[in-house]
Amino acid sequence: MKKGKWLIYFVLILAVAVMTIPFLWMLLTSFKTFEDSTKIPLQILPEQWILTNYTEILEVFPIAKWFMNSILAVVISLLAQVFLGSLAAYAFARLRFPGKKFLFMLMLSIMMIPEQIFIIPRYNTLAAVGLTNTRVALWIVRLFSVFAVFMMRQFILSVPRELDEAAMIDGCGYFRIYATIILPVLRAPIVSLAILSGLSTWKDMMWPLIVIRDRDKMPVVSGLSTLADFANKYPQLMAGGVLCSIPVIIFFFVLQKYFVAGIASQGIKE
Repeated sequence: MKKGKWLIYFVLILAVAVMTIPFLWMLLTSFKTFEDSTKIPLQILPEQWILTNYTEILEVFPIAKWFMNSILAVVISLLAQVFLGSLAAYAFARLRFPGKKFLFMLMLSIMMIPEQIFIIPRYNTLAAVGLTNTRVALWIVRLFSVFAVFMMRQFILSVPRELDEAAMIDGCGYFRIYATIILPVLRAPIVSLAILSGLSTWKDMMWPLIVIRDRDKMPVVSGLSTLADFANKYPQLMAGGVLCSIPVIIFFFVLQKYFVAGIASQGIKE
């Protein structure tokens, strides 16, 4: 084997280790006693495997409500992003209207602006209509995604226009072409969007902490960030982190085949 390949494998293995070792350490620590977690020198495996860290977290905090709030926010925002994003992508990829290129570039420019800049305007808008400290505030700001429009537009551009023309000859309108020809082609980018956008919504901590005051209305990540009662109890903190990570990991492994296909596809190229 060439030296170049060995170097590539070494870098990849190093990158995998950097990303997985912290999670493995968190997982193992969640089964330790407090004494085991603070031993010097560090102890990798727990001497005594316990589950009380998880039961204590589940007893003290409304984890089930937090999970339902997170799942609701992810599902609603994702369905809206797929529907609105694919419609907008179809319009930018297929329809002709004045200022199309300018509007598309203007929309893409929003991606260059840090999301934190929009926090105050969003909060003031929701406060004006009385939606702060509600579960609606968790997902209403994520109903539309510029990234979703950009990604799906690139896939639609790879679909031959002859299919649209043939459908128009048969009497199909724009929306029927979108529903019967374009939308089935977008399975790979939709799954990719589901993973990327779903993960972004799930792990968002700043916005819920700003807009939500009641603990029962928080999503799981923001809720677990309030573990002030366990500030020095490392095993309980690690148990909370594991509980927060498990749904995302399962979600990714279920859809990873489509995610890789969506990223690798030539449809993402102009």
